[in-house]
Amino acid sequence: MQKEQSPHLLLVEDEVTLGYFLKERLKLSGYSINLCRDGEEGWNTFRTGKFDLCILDVNMPKKSGYELAKDIRGINPFVPIIFLTANSAEEDRLKGFELGADEYIVKPFSTDELVARIKAILRRSQYAPPVINPKEEIKKIGNLEVDFINHCIKINGGEKRMSTTEAELFKLFVDHKNNLLTRNSILINVWGRDDYYTARNLDVYINKLRKILKEDPLLEIVNIHGAGFKLVENIANQT
Repeated sequence: MQKEQSPHLLLVEDEVTLGYFLKERLKLSGYSINLCRDGEEGWNTFRTGKFDLCILDVNMPKKSGYELAKDIRGINPFVPIIFLTANSAEEDRLKGFELGADEYIVKPFSTDELVARIKAILRRSQYAPPVINPKEEIKKIGNLEVDFINHCIKINGGEKRMSTTEAELFKLFVDHKNNLLTRNSILINVWGRDDYYTARNLDVYINKLRKILKEDPLLEIVNIHGAGFKLVENIANQT
């Protein structure tokens, strides 16, 4: 019987002691780790390897974590990204989420928390075996054809890619179209917890989906004030 391959993580951390400690801790948790000391080394390593998740320090020489994440997203829109940083300001967190981060963890942090976040992300990422029924992997809604396995949307002859989180969030809306989804239910279903910063992350991803849906006049994500959101399919507008 073939041995199951360990998830392969890219860790980019310029603090030598912390980087070595995290590498050893993650190895003990069953992960295969590539440790890089700056953003430029991290970029070169990512381009030549295959990774299931990236852990990026924000403040690094040669290339910041934000710059590295932007480069990574340019060639891979769905690999999960976790930011590690001493920057706790809200604008820094929102910038990280705008760049497509799945998590933003502020130093100092518990390594047990980091491992728990990694496990949660990998469970819902491409590394985990698909839990979607093959008959439901491609759905048509409005003018869209959505492939939830390969994380892409076809519309007007074009194709748009989605990150793992975008795909999971959009599937939740599609499965409950025209019905209210409370903020709490969305957060628990997609992120596994309900806290202030995860709620702000949700707002970022709602805006990302709205930009995609602008091309389809039949679909709209409506904000139900004080309650949550609803994906509305306006069949009456269909010609």
